[in-house]
Amino acid sequence: MSEGRDIIVQSLAETASRYGFRGVRATNFYREWPETICLLNLQKSSWGPQFYVNSAVWFKRLGPERRPKEYNCHVRWRVDSQMEDNQSKAFTQALNLEYPLPDDHRLPLIKGGIETYGFGLLARCENELTSLQVADECEPHVMVALKARLQEKADCNG
Repeated sequence: MSEGRDIIVQSLAETASRYGFRGVRATNFYREWPETICLLNLQKSSWGPQFYVNSAVWFKRLGPERRPKEYNCHVRWRVDSQMEDNQSKAFTQALNLEYPLPDDHRLPLIKGGIETYGFGLLARCENELTSLQVADECEPHVMVALKARLQEKADCNG
């Protein structure tokens, strides 16, 4: 068993730097683009030693945030929601520190999931249009704030 969340944070930090993300307090990883701010967030369960990984995109035009909270962002998804059932199950088990898994198995499961469905998707969200395209591709497991959709319609009609 690993030393608590250290193995999870290590997985995130190693992958984040390859995609140009910078860590803040070991639980949030940000990358800023001219139109968007992309965020990968590590969330601890209130009920035990389980963790979740959330991805989010903030549209700068809709607010002046520099370090937005994941739950306030305009586009949001939980990383495992984009995976096939077997991969999602393995990823969820890797993020559950009660699940008996050696670190040398836990680390690649976490890295693989966040590389493809976290940082990989976020790396495509360099502007509002591509962020909304990613959201459309990943439906129905992506939340898009009504404010962002209304702005999208206004831009198309304007």
